[in-house]
Amino acid sequence: MFAEATASIATPAFVYEDAFITSRCEHLKQIADRAGCKLLYSVKALTLPWVLELIAPHVQGFSVSSLYEAVTARNVLQNMLPAEGTVHITTPGLRPDEVGKISEVCDYLSFNSISQWQRHKGDLTGDLEIGLRVNPEVSFLDDPRYDPCRAYSKLGASSHDIKEALGPNSPASHGLSGLLIHNNCNSPDAQELLLTVRQLEAELERVLGDSQWINLGGGYLFDKDSTNQDAFDEAVRSLKSRHGLEVFMEPGSAFVRDAGFLVSTVLDIFENSGKSIAILDTTVNHLPESFEYEWRPGILMDVEGGRHPYIIAGSTCLAGDVFGEYAFAQPLEIGSTVVMYGVGAYNLVKAHTFNGLPLPSIYSLNASGDVTLVKRFTLEEQSQRWGFEASARF
Repeated sequence: MFAEATASIATPAFVYEDAFITSRCEHLKQIADRAGCKLLYSVKALTLPWVLELIAPHVQGFSVSSLYEAVTARNVLQNMLPAEGTVHITTPGLRPDEVGKISEVCDYLSFNSISQWQRHKGDLTGDLEIGLRVNPEVSFLDDPRYDPCRAYSKLGASSHDIKEALGPNSPASHGLSGLLIHNNCNSPDAQELLLTVRQLEAELERVLGDSQWINLGGGYLFDKDSTNQDAFDEAVRSLKSRHGLEVFMEPGSAFVRDAGFLVSTVLDIFENSGKSIAILDTTVNHLPESFEYEWRPGILMDVEGGRHPYIIAGSTCLAGDVFGEYAFAQPLEIGSTVVMYGVGAYNLVKAHTFNGLPLPSIYSLNASGDVTLVKRFTLEEQSQRWGFEASARF
């Protein structure tokens, strides 16, 4: 069905499967309901209007990392019937000129550092729930580039610093009502969350007991390959029963990663030192995580031991604009369609236009297999973006 749909797509293009997103919403909601916690969607993973509208009925709100995301999330929630749901924000880069507006559109604000909290706590307006981001200093990742608990981390205050800042007084006496943690990335093992919670309970028992809520962040996939799902239930149950806390979780990638495809067309094929190279009309700059983290995206029709191997490369002048080596049962040709899968999270939102290549178009794929063009990025828009006069535009 998807192969037929690609025939009507102008490439390069991101395609997002609506039914898959809905199924992930239902799956994650079941996990949250079983554990007894509230489910949020982390908007940073994919910030498309119709995707947010698809997700909104299944969650208790959105988590955001900037004023732009906060306003976007609030607008989506206000257009729901009934209009309900909360907006939760944390960011290392809280701007003084944005604090007032953030106070208006958000319901929960978790300060990233003690310094940030002490500097801005008097600037807030409205009825905000205020918390602190804790860095539990429990690390499960080998790559420090996306490890929130890396050495000298900028993300969150240590348990020691939080206890020192609060002194003998309760969080409530300081105007604080909760905590936020987030110390993992794309983890399949919920046991790591339970270990983190146990560490918090050992180091911040009094603070937890005097708080009203805790946000467990994201970083867990909750997919078919995930393990120790019961550990998640145990972590939530402990926080609720021992400390009386309202518990939130805010996955991002878990909602949308496997709902996204990047559809491209082969522009050229040639040989170099005995290897065939296929140039696509897309680039690793459209899948930044592929280049940043040396991640090899999956390609439909790639088969182990295939008789026709190719180096699949992008179309910019960047020497490292290469997706990897793949093999196919049938040879590629100029004009062949190449589809990458599992690219729904953190790619479109990071994609850029190096060499002047426009961003891929955006399509939605419905349950009947029909695709709808949502957005096409034009050369005219690109020229306008950089401030060229009309006479110099396309």
